[in-house]
Amino acid sequence: MMVCLILLLALPISSFALKANTQNIQDHNLKAVYLFRFAFLTTWGAFAPSNQKFNFCSEASSDISNTLRALINKKPAQATFIPYSSISDIQPNSCHVIYLSTQDPIMIKQFQTSQPHALLVGDGESFIHSGGMIAFIKINNRIKPLISLKHIAPTGLSLRSQLLSVSNIANDEGSL
Repeated sequence: MMVCLILLLALPISSFALKANTQNIQDHNLKAVYLFRFAFLTTWGAFAPSNQKFNFCSEASSDISNTLRALINKKPAQATFIPYSSISDIQPNSCHVIYLSTQDPIMIKQFQTSQPHALLVGDGESFIHSGGMIAFIKINNRIKPLISLKHIAPTGLSLRSQLLSVSNIANDEGSL
């Protein structure tokens, strides 16, 4: 399992994710790397981007967004960053991975309706309880994805075993 986590995070993150102390990775940096990797650890089928570039949508100004944007700027052939202030800023069906800071079930449902084949990612178990698909949780002081297979199923997407093996899977009620 540890090998899978190392492979998952094998992107060159040192230039922007590490602080002066190389053992101190900030949570928002790790979350941004996970967000980027989620697109490549998902089987998109008919919903794969025709131009081979994934669109990552995230709130315009947050530490996670800034780090994700910096990562995407280093990989322009693979991805595009789309910042938003509200859901109306995003064209329907334009995002592949969306990071949300809200845990409001109404807002999450609006994103699901507008972006029916996107992964909705947020923070905490309450995000899953509100209808989110993947949430970042902390276990033993480490960031891990918590995945709701029930909420991902309607998208027509599937997650690869490499991601599932390093994640916690939520039960039907959305908790561990």
